[in-house]
This record gives sequence, C-alpha cells and structure tokens, in this order.
Amino acid sequence: MVCHFSNADVRSHLPLDNRTLYSFLRKTLGLSAKRKGYGDIAPWDTQSIKALSERPDIELHVISAHSGLKKKVVSFVEGNVNYNFVRCDEATMLKYIIKSDSLWLRMNPMTPRVRKLIKKILPDLVVLFGTENAYYSSTMIGIDGFPIYVLQQTVYNNPERRKNNMWDTKNAYTEMQVFQKEKYFGVYCKMHYEFVKKYKPDSYVFKFGFPSNGFILNPTPIEKVYDFVNFALTLDQRKGAHDSIRAIAIVKKTFPNVKLNLVGGCTEPQKIELQELIKELGVDGNVVFTPFFEKQSDLFLHVQKSRFAVLPCKMDNTTGTMTQSMQLGLPLVVYKTTGTPTYNRVKQCALIAEKENVDELAQYMKTLMESPELAEALRRNARELQEKRVADSLLNTDRLVANFYAVIANYRDGTPIPQRQLFNPETDD
Repeated sequence: MVCHFSNADVRSHLPLDNRTLYSFLRKTLGLSAKRKGYGDIAPWDTQSIKALSERPDIELHVISAHSGLKKKVVSFVEGNVNYNFVRCDEATMLKYIIKSDSLWLRMNPMTPRVRKLIKKILPDLVVLFGTENAYYSSTMIGIDGFPIYVLQQTVYNNPERRKNNMWDTKNAYTEMQVFQKEKYFGVYCKMHYEFVKKYKPDSYVFKFGFPSNGFILNPTPIEKVYDFVNFALTLDQRKGAHDSIRAIAIVKKTFPNVKLNLVGGCTEPQKIELQELIKELGVDGNVVFTPFFEKQSDLFLHVQKSRFAVLPCKMDNTTGTMTQSMQLGLPLVVYKTTGTPTYNRVKQCALIAEKENVDELAQYMKTLMESPELAEALRRNARELQEKRVADSLLNTDRLVANFYAVIANYRDGTPIPQRQLFNPETDD
C-alpha cells in the first residue's frame, strides 16, 4: 500500500524534526510558510490499514510519505503491519524549484526509496491510494513487474480545479502519467468513473469503498459557542471558506450576532486574503479563525461547539467533513455536487444550495437558525443515514480484497474480471 497518512500512534515511532529548518528554507525560496506542527492526515487510510491488517489472508506492507523525518526511511512493525515511512520534504520542495514537470518527475528523490522498498518486499500487488499528490504517486511511474491497483481518492484532472484556482501542474501531469501507464483502477462514485474512463478508456474500473470496522462518531454534550463551522485541512476556495464568509455577511443582516468558526490550516497569503474579505464585508466580529488541530479527536470535540455546519465544497463528490458533521449531530448546509443529492434520496438529511449560489446558501443558513424543528429533523435523518452507511461499509473490506484477488489473477493469468466487481455507471452512484 503506497499512500500518505499520519496519526498519533505512528508518529510516536517516528524521529521527527521541529520544522524550523524546513520553514526557513521555504521562506528563503519564496514559498508559502507551512505549519510547524504535525497532525492527523487521511484518517481513511488509517481505517483501511486497520481493517486490512485483521485479514488472515493478507500480509500488509505500508509505504507512506511523511514530512519531517530525520531519516530518509523509517521502518517498524506494529499490529501485523509492516510500516515504511519515506521522507517527502525534498520532493515537495523540488516541485517548486524545478519548473519542468517531466524533469521533476524523473528527479523525485522519493522514487528510488520507494522502488527499493518494493523490490525488497516483492509484493503480489501494489495498491496506490490516490493519484492527486504527485510527490508519492509519481513513484509508481517507474515500477514494473507487479500489478498496480490505483484507488482514486479524487481525480486531480477535474476541470473544476482550474476554475477554482486549485491547480498544480505537476500533480496534473503526474496523474495523467499514471493513467497512461496503469489499467486497474478503483472508484467510489460515478464522477470519478467518468474521468478515469475519459483519460484511460481501456482500463478496468472497479467499485470500491474504504474499509470500515463499523465505528461511528458519537456527539458529545458541549456548550455551543458558534452558530456555524466550516472545517477542512486547508481553508481555500475549493472547500468553500470564501463563500461561507460571503454567506455570513448576508445572514448578519437578519442575525447581527451570528458567528462562523473557520477551522483548519492556511498559508499566510491565504489567511490575509480571507481577512481582507472579512474586513471588506464588515463581518470582523462574526468570523473566528481556529488553527489546525494535531489530533482529530480534538477537532471533533471542537466542531461540536457550533450548532450547524456549512460546507460549501465546490468540486468533490462529498467530503469526509460532511460525513463527520452528520455523525456528530451538526445539521448541514452544502452545495450541490455530484454526490450531495444522495443525502436526500430517502429522507432530507441536508440543505443543498446550487453551487456558487451564495444567496441560496445564506438563505438555508437562516432557515436553520429560524427553524429548530427542521434542524432537529435533519439531525435525526442524517444520523439514521450515517448509521446505515456505516453498517453497509462493513462489506467494503471483503469487496476490496476480492478486487485485489481479481487484479492479481487477471495480471498473472488473464483471468476475466467478474462484471459484478466492476463499477456500473447505470446503477452505482
């Protein structure tokens, strides 16, 4: 499994620096500053590793990028998992120094480290978790002799990224190289299926869902301090931070004391941009910034200080923050994407505004504030939906492992892949 994740448990095994030199070098090179601390990243990877590690028919080796490592590679074994963490700081910094996409890809210092690990492991299958981050997905370009199953966490070459100024040429270029090289892909939504088929028409595209052990978040009784929260790893245009601020300015006309809590990381230029927008709209006293949380459990406790969640993501199918908000009992206002309408398929679980319609977004926010009965119905329905989805997700581990075996058999012997395992755009969401 090749990925990028972090949690408090694995960090306890890793020799990590204090980020001072890294931050200084970035500043010297004219790059945006990065937060100095460490935090939980990609919890779905942690969950997948745990579920797969409990399978008696799998020997699991994880190769993960990690920033701040004092060594190039750190390996250890814990809980039936062979962990190998590879330092990625040089690769991410060189992305900005080397202008040529193809030259950077060839010079990525992570590639020989990952390649050496894979040759040592000699796996039956390599599973690449995501193509959107070039510093680790590019390491697959030179790997031959093993079947590679690519799980699409998202598709970077989504035109919406350009539209929302969320574009990195090296990420886009590298992802297209992966599409050209590989032929086994896994997607969990129709949008990603259509993109993969567009960029690699002859590919096998499996249906998958991230493995689950049935765990669901539970609300904690806590005093409400804010009306709305928007939380994300990075507060940017794509995640709707700007539109949340614009919507609060409209809501303020009816509710002068409305409070929005923006939780997450952002570069100094991003924060200045958001602060200028806040000042321009006259909502200085209505918007609060809360910095990055190292532990996800602390984040979950904090977001419950808000009555509602406003998550106007502009391009993803749905987001983990939407799922988390529903499980934590925060009635939800979102934009219409390819995935959010599924929330209301059986019962109304969220208020869904047309994408980039800030006026409608604000109106739904006011509706929540004015109608406790509706808010309670959304909370109840969303919890019911999430409990059902978590129960259904218990099958995801078996489905994913079946996909592993199908890829291996097809790669080795040309065994046809069962149609039931492939994504069906006519019936699958």
